[in-house]
Amino acid sequence: MQNADSVISDGRLATFAILRSPDAGGFSLIGTGFYLQVKGGFATAAHVALESERQLAERRDSVGIAHTLPDGRTLFLPIWRFFVHPTADVAFGIPRYEFVDDASGSVVRPKVLSLSSRPPSIGSPVSTWCYPLHSVVDTDEGKVFRLQPDFYDGALEEHFEERGPSAKLKPPYFRTSINLHGGSSGGPVFDAAGRVFGIASCSYDGATDIAFVTPAEALLDLSIPERISDAAAGGPTTTLRQLVERGLIAMDADTTLAKGTEDDV
Repeated sequence: MQNADSVISDGRLATFAILRSPDAGGFSLIGTGFYLQVKGGFATAAHVALESERQLAERRDSVGIAHTLPDGRTLFLPIWRFFVHPTADVAFGIPRYEFVDDASGSVVRPKVLSLSSRPPSIGSPVSTWCYPLHSVVDTDEGKVFRLQPDFYDGALEEHFEERGPSAKLKPPYFRTSINLHGGSSGGPVFDAAGRVFGIASCSYDGATDIAFVTPAEALLDLSIPERISDAAAGGPTTTLRQLVERGLIAMDADTTLAKGTEDDV
């Protein structure tokens, strides 16, 4: 996986699981997300955001990011707000705080991924990196929630512009042959060059060779506050498209993999 800075690195530094906190009745997996901004702004699926908002309405800070540090440790960071697209299955989220390494006290900047406005051609290889597998184990320190992220590969099979077979999605969206497990929703879907052209949305119950993917470009329609603060409610807003134009979100960046590195993560 390549980041927007064209450096190949551990996928866990740019993606994460979205979880219900242990204080809200025990950890449970809601979906997957990935970073678009170094201060923590991230993308996920709209239905993941809506389920998270339902939990957050019941209890503040009850849903958060399981962020992995470069040393392999994972921290839980509460989510402040989501901004959900009215029709496409995409959303933008913002954590309540910046990431701070509790060992050093320094701010940790996550790796960010580059979006693509150019979908791959039909038949091209695609993949997603997500968090569908997890387990809860008993240790001497209590119950531990273990995440098992991985790549899931397939090919782009069809692009639906006006009508499509999914009852859950409104076009445009893609059909792929990726095996999309539960918990994968919201994960980045990559073209062969490592750019994020889509967001994992849904599949049919029991299907192992079909997954529907929403174009990542739909994120650009979303509006967010210029200032991230509860006190700034009703203040000026901006769109993710404007953030791309200002260089604050990477899009169509040159992240072509060097020859011989396709299997690096």
